[in-house]
Amino acid sequence: MTEVELIDQLRGLLFAGHETTAVSLAWTLYWLHREPSTLERVLAEIDALGPHPDPNEYTSLPYLEAACLEGLRIHPPVIDVGRVPRSPFELARYTIPAGEGICPSPLLLHHREDIYPEPSRFRPSRFLDRKFSPFEYIPFGGGGRRCLGAAFAIAEMKIVLGTLLAGHRFRLASDTPVAYVRRSITMGPRGSIPMIYGGKRAVPPAAGQPRSS
Repeated sequence: MTEVELIDQLRGLLFAGHETTAVSLAWTLYWLHREPSTLERVLAEIDALGPHPDPNEYTSLPYLEAACLEGLRIHPPVIDVGRVPRSPFELARYTIPAGEGICPSPLLLHHREDIYPEPSRFRPSRFLDRKFSPFEYIPFGGGGRRCLGAAFAIAEMKIVLGTLLAGHRFRLASDTPVAYVRRSITMGPRGSIPMIYGGKRAVPPAAGQPRSS
């Protein structure tokens, strides 16, 4: 990369790498606590690691990762992925000329019934049932301008969620659905997602040892 490109990437990490991940964590916690069976499956996977796992072990959990991916699918924090083609190309019945600004929408794509059956349902298992192509799943954009921090964001989400859910209990403060609204250039919940802290979870014991808190 040139120095200008490096500076642009660092600026992107600074301004796009905090709120987007925080909002995605909030949505994933929200959906997990609206779907008790899904939360139970995540907790069973986490508990199988034992009482004191290394935080990096959370990154290897497939269902926890699927929950993070599903949170990003159903509520992508960025819904406008701007691109400018360098050369003309055909799209359906249209010819897109070079230099024409286009804007693929993760929100519209992620809610296509033919790709994601029951698109409004939070169903992490869809990411275990099949692998979606880079043209079907684009919460981080795509191509050469795909978000530089994509892998880091997913790893961060898994470690934060794994740590929170392993040791603590929460519940939603209200059953009222939370609105998904524009917040400046990103999308997120209207206001916040209030949750009530329910105390520490019992730590699953190692083999042959008594259960402790």
